[in-house]
Amino acid sequence: MVSVLIPTYNRPHLLLRALRSLQLQLYPDWEAVVVDDGDGAGILAAHNLRDPRIVGVRNQGQGQVEARNTGLAHASGEIIALLDDDDWWLDPTHLHRVVRALKSQAGLVYRGGYLVLERDGLELKRIPFDFKASPASLLKDNLLLASGVAYPRFFHDRLGLFDPEMSDYWDWDWYLRVVSADYPLVQLPGRGVAVAMHGANMSYAARVQQRQQNLDKLCAKHGLSGITLKDHRMIAGAA
Repeated sequence: MVSVLIPTYNRPHLLLRALRSLQLQLYPDWEAVVVDDGDGAGILAAHNLRDPRIVGVRNQGQGQVEARNTGLAHASGEIIALLDDDDWWLDPTHLHRVVRALKSQAGLVYRGGYLVLERDGLELKRIPFDFKASPASLLKDNLLLASGVAYPRFFHDRLGLFDPEMSDYWDWDWYLRVVSADYPLVQLPGRGVAVAMHGANMSYAARVQQRQQNLDKLCAKHGLSGITLKDHRMIAGAA
């Protein structure tokens, strides 16, 4: 069983796109745990699909990191896959590839894809994103798309939950913790993930001071140096 964690906040139309891409997966043994951090519209949208594999729950904390930890508490699969509510999977064999890779070795599986520039629901441009990551490269930058990442559930038993103190950089923090425990990074072939850039998340670029503070926390936790804040999610990497 693959448990797909999907936090959501008041954008059910985008969430439905993510969930439908999951329903198109040829690997059938999955569950989606939709964690609503907003007004409940995400839970309603999830339930309206009438798919018993899709469960909607309220965030037991506040914010995207606590939402993912809430999802973990409800997940029953041996594999955890991450998917943001405004992203989607392009390849219907994506989960097959994930499961096959993790049967061979316990590691953090990741996959490239496209950054998709959207405006008013229209796709304007796709930018390929398929950099190869390594433990050394993660000390300098985060080149992984969270929505293309999966790993064994037992990693959390050994390494703990996602860290709410890392805020914007919860994913980078998690990858660093995984590789620090000597688990390998496994890149799947091809581009199977679409990561949306649109008006609802462009504000990410405006929170410079807050993002810098969060980046400083990440650097202090992992002893990173020489990390600079990037202008926007469009540029490769999380900073």
